[in-house]
Amino acid sequence: MLGRGFLAVGVMLVAQGAGGAPALPRVVILGRQPNAGVSAAVRTYLEAFRSVGYPVELAGEGSLGSVGEAVLVVPLAEAGALDVEACGRVASFVEGGGKLVTAGPSPLSRALGVRFADERLEVAAITERRAPALAIRWKAACGFQPFVAPDPVRTFAWAGEARRPIVVSFRHGRGTVLFLGVELGDESTAGTARFPYLLQAVGEAFEIQPPLALHHLTVYADIGDHPREEPAALARRWHRRGIREVHLGTWQGFDANEASFSALIAACHRYGILVYAWLELPEVSTAFWDAHPEWREKTATGADAHVDWRRLMALDVPECSAAVAQGVLAMLERHDWDGVDLAEIYYESPAGLDAPDLFTPMNRAARQEFARRGGFDPQELFVESSPRYWKKDPAALDAFLAYRRDKVVELHERLMGLLASARRRKPGLDLVLTLVDALYDTSMHDRIAIDPERITRLVVKDAFALQVEDPYTLWALGPERYVRIASDYRRLIGPAGRLSIDINVVPRGEEVVPTSQQTGLELYRLVSEARRAFPKVCVYSEGTIYPLDFSLLPNALAATASVQPQGRGAVLVESEDGVELATGHGPRAVRVDGVPWPALRERTVLVPKGRHLVEWQDGAPEGGAMRLREINAVLLDAKTGRDFLSVRYASPARAFLTLSFRPARAEVDGSPAAVAVEAAEHGFVVSAPPGEHTLSVFRR
Repeated sequence: MLGRGFLAVGVMLVAQGAGGAPALPRVVILGRQPNAGVSAAVRTYLEAFRSVGYPVELAGEGSLGSVGEAVLVVPLAEAGALDVEACGRVASFVEGGGKLVTAGPSPLSRALGVRFADERLEVAAITERRAPALAIRWKAACGFQPFVAPDPVRTFAWAGEARRPIVVSFRHGRGTVLFLGVELGDESTAGTARFPYLLQAVGEAFEIQPPLALHHLTVYADIGDHPREEPAALARRWHRRGIREVHLGTWQGFDANEASFSALIAACHRYGILVYAWLELPEVSTAFWDAHPEWREKTATGADAHVDWRRLMALDVPECSAAVAQGVLAMLERHDWDGVDLAEIYYESPAGLDAPDLFTPMNRAARQEFARRGGFDPQELFVESSPRYWKKDPAALDAFLAYRRDKVVELHERLMGLLASARRRKPGLDLVLTLVDALYDTSMHDRIAIDPERITRLVVKDAFALQVEDPYTLWALGPERYVRIASDYRRLIGPAGRLSIDINVVPRGEEVVPTSQQTGLELYRLVSEARRAFPKVCVYSEGTIYPLDFSLLPNALAATASVQPQGRGAVLVESEDGVELATGHGPRAVRVDGVPWPALRERTVLVPKGRHLVEWQDGAPEGGAMRLREINAVLLDAKTGRDFLSVRYASPARAFLTLSFRPARAEVDGSPAAVAVEAAEHGFVVSAPPGEHTLSVFRR
């Protein structure tokens, strides 16, 4: 049982909270037996809070350390081990203004005034207040004892068709309790959580947010998802959701009459958002498909290759390839793109040979070329009566599969060369290749004809950034897969190569639990674990992510950074690419490493890359009104003088800096420079060149 060692600390906590040290939100979880390891229930809480960057401490039995203003989490098993006196001490901690998360029927919950019914229900599904239409189902039914919490109570989720409250918050003295009717997770949940939106409930109940954020979300987007939305309104919403880089599908902007693309790109730039041309070749455009039926790709059944949403053109046909190349170059010249993402160049289909209605390439040019090389028409591989039928002649099949891989490498080489020529005409254009992984799941070698070793050699040669897309066949493995994927591709492109991961957030089928699509805790853990393995994370797509999830995605991106209180009004922040630190209510005068710091807005400090001591106090910022409010690049340093502000940054594409003032002139690396300046909603946006530079702007 937890005794006086824990209780004495509980009293000390309240005293610590009144001291004046920065009250950064943090979490202390009470573990059960230190010598027995961490239970599945405790691990679920740890993973949940760490996924969005809450500083988390695990306290062993008999000693919690200094809780202060932290959120105290007492899981069900640990709550059941508390004796009467310990329960009273925890209740006193809450009465004095403390924040507590606990679960299920226990001496602690009863000491807090929760009353339980005599009945016991089996619950396998819940309804979430914030997403009432979302089906949230559990892997296994769980025993649940209905309860009544003290008034006033706020309900976040209900259990079963009877809609019994199962996640609630209530006041206890000056403090607050967030109460879960059953444990967040245990051995039966197999690594998932029963309440996907626990962190939203924590934020609302305790009025807190994680201390670190990175509003640098990179997403895929399709303008067709927003047919009636004004470009300025769309860019504004993306900005407010933390999006700073959009890979915009080009299939609706391939034709010259698509003026809305230019308007959207210009609007995004006014909000400091980069826009990349997302090429999904051999999908070109609906108009191109309609105009050139003779160039359509064919499947093994002889049908036009309209696979899933993509209308595939036969880039093996020289005339088609030339027309597409000309159209791509014209489109890149027509709009003010920041970069190009050449994505998913492969042959269909991930379903493999058992789906001939999806299998490509079977266009005229490919069949004739292979017949000259292999001595037979590859169509025979799908004719059961033929001696070349793929189940009868493995050697014939291997020859055609090798041909497909060779052709996909050739396609990459040709298209990457085309984009490299576009970059020579527009030197600031950043180039990205998105490649479906075929190292972890080697079946993709044959299914979609991907040869990662040869394609990544082209990435290095043509100075592309490599973005890896993990195939749906790996999704069941959980976020741990990202470490292996990153290691595999880092070996191929070397330490200097730019590497990122593409996470697909899409419906996965009604049988998947707890939700058919990644959301809440599952999504935040995917993003944070991917960020631990990869320098950059891209998400497909802004149109499929549930709006509720955007509030904490910037925190999940910042989960690799750390913040450590250093005493009164000071913290030590460490990050790989810079991070945003929330300092609490009111204006702040901020110093970084002892020097007045000009990179801040309202209650947020823009902390540069590396390890830095951040100090603040109430009052107006030092150095006057010349401030850097936002930056979409990696912030390396900033300083201000009487009439100037200098910012050192690094970015593969152009950098957008939002300033609090309109500069009269600018210098880049000490030389006079003409930079674009636009008035924007939150100040003045300055466009600076890609690379690592120092931009100095002057008030006069």
